[in-house]
Amino acid sequence: MMAAPEVFDLIVVGAGPGGSAAALGALRARPTARVLILDRAPLGRDKVCGDAVGPDAVTELAELGLTDLLRPEERVSRFRLAAASGADMVGLAPAPGYVVPRAKFDFRLVTAAIAAGCRVRHHTVREIQQYADRVVVDGRYAAPVLIGADGANSMVRRATGQPPNRGRHLAVAVRGYAPAPDGFAELYVHWDAVPGNGLGYAWAFPTAHATVNVGYGTAAPATSKARLLSRAIELLPGFAIESTRMTGHLLPLSTCMPRPAVGRVLLVGDAASLVNPLTGEGIFYALASGALAGRAAVAADAGGTYTRAMRSRFGRQHRQLRALYRLIDRPRAVEASVRASGRDERVFRQLLTVGLGEGTLGLADLARFTAAVWGHWPAREGPPLERPGSLS
Repeated sequence: MMAAPEVFDLIVVGAGPGGSAAALGALRARPTARVLILDRAPLGRDKVCGDAVGPDAVTELAELGLTDLLRPEERVSRFRLAAASGADMVGLAPAPGYVVPRAKFDFRLVTAAIAAGCRVRHHTVREIQQYADRVVVDGRYAAPVLIGADGANSMVRRATGQPPNRGRHLAVAVRGYAPAPDGFAELYVHWDAVPGNGLGYAWAFPTAHATVNVGYGTAAPATSKARLLSRAIELLPGFAIESTRMTGHLLPLSTCMPRPAVGRVLLVGDAASLVNPLTGEGIFYALASGALAGRAAVAADAGGTYTRAMRSRFGRQHRQLRALYRLIDRPRAVEASVRASGRDERVFRQLLTVGLGEGTLGLADLARFTAAVWGHWPAREGPPLERPGSLS
């Protein structure tokens, strides 16, 4: 006779940012809730990612009560955006971003969840069964609600009968840690010209450990690792990418999202395809969706509550991102955005929150963008910008 499953108020599958935020959101809404996180990897594991924690993500952490999670030495305030032509601009974000290797960031988050009362078990989930009043995991754990925060290859998502993203809605990327060039201290994104293939960009983000997180990602079909490495080397001159160990990962873009709730199962972060298709940003969306799901999980009608909350907060942005994603195939559109950002700081800041947070574009934003593109606004004052290839 099988033993009865251990009962909790909420089970979270995945100990990344989305999972930890879900646990914290639930415990902040109901401090007495019995919350369990299951993860197949030990705590402190690495996760292939750009490691950038943008200003909107920092705000989301503060909403979770995590105002001291990030370190001063991890702060980066300067952004550089470059178009495929090499035209670029530099700007300071209204609030700083941070670069924290995911092994450290995720460990700090899950440690905060444990401190709030969450339990964590090292366990690989193989079977999920939904009943009228509960969800049972591998016959061992049961709860009224389960949150899938298990990433791009989400087992929880498959268990709800929803297939993974494919084609233009799925990007693949490589990432590694290269030695930091002297004086490099900016978040650098260089978009690539891949007409008809959607997202394509390289990045270089400095860590506090004398290294730079470098990588390249694209939604182009039939992309090989050799092709990804070749594009990274070409777009990021001055970094020792040839001698850097690079690891691949998937980015399920928000241009094709599954239902956020199926019965008593909720999906967050990459499991819900919450990756910005213009920038590849995912940490902010994992934190935000995780917190919303956690709060919904301890309320009545968890699935309906979470679905409405996601639609209310992100519905307009997701509609705009699907439309804008069609323009990213056109190099002139990206170049116009970069040049407009260089001419008008308000355009830069708005595009930053569209790409890294929950920002949307209104009529006033479009008017400023159009004016800046056509040169009706004065160019940014200051010395000429150095080219990316000058890094050494």
